[in-house]
Amino acid sequence: MPVQNEFNRAKRYVHGEKKDSFETYTPLFKGVLFLIIGFNYLFFAIKALGNGNVFCFMVSLLIFSAFVGAFVLLRRGEAHERLYENATYSYAPKLPLKIFAAALLSVAVSSSAFFLGAYGLFASITLGSSVLLGWYLYYGFDPTKNKLEGFESGKTAERILKLLITAKEDVATIKKVAKTLNTVELREDMLLMASGFERIIKHIETQPDDYEKARIYLISYLSELRQMSETYAALERGGQAASMEVSFSQALHETVEKLDEQYGKLHEDNKLNLDIQIAVLKKRLNSE
Repeated sequence: MPVQNEFNRAKRYVHGEKKDSFETYTPLFKGVLFLIIGFNYLFFAIKALGNGNVFCFMVSLLIFSAFVGAFVLLRRGEAHERLYENATYSYAPKLPLKIFAAALLSVAVSSSAFFLGAYGLFASITLGSSVLLGWYLYYGFDPTKNKLEGFESGKTAERILKLLITAKEDVATIKKVAKTLNTVELREDMLLMASGFERIIKHIETQPDDYEKARIYLISYLSELRQMSETYAALERGGQAASMEVSFSQALHETVEKLDEQYGKLHEDNKLNLDIQIAVLKKRLNSE
């Protein structure tokens, strides 16, 4: 199989690259209170418009928009943070969405107190500041530290993260396709193959130094097998896969065997490296 250029295939690392993963980590009810409070200001805006108070209408409408914006930003920020926390390696979110939401809510409360509640400027700012403090204590702010321990450099980390993200997407696609197949044996073989790739992915996550040894499997072979799986599934849906079933099954079996062999080699190389390091250490100790 031809080896593809990893940078042509790999996507830039962003949180929530897969929509289904992002939605999985989006909280269900968190922040709903902001919507409830915000709709009160929408009611005030409608009432002010009916009374001909344009200024009150505009302020109330803007505050309502701020509460809705805080609700949306909080939920997205929470989803990004959960993705970050569940990843073995990850960059911190590029946009501090939770901080943006907190600032937006603080400005909304201060504006409500000053323009609609007849509070003084100092009291209004104090109320807004208390919202910031409460937000920090309850929701917290966005993570800022990259989780890249064990990498030699940022460039290496970027390259490996791109590879792992693309590989995980390919494995997820293979699993999804496998569940659509009518042949139980092929379905199980595809899921077994996906598990084999997942073992290698997890190994690279814990042993990033082995990236060069395993990358051809994750860059070229995995991509080709994903395409083959999708093609076979399409043929099966069209009733044209019968002639290809045996050869496709053989390819899956051979792939599983190769993946087991490659996984074993990764551990054997680690043992060999450890033996060499121990021998070198003993030689240095004896020489001193």
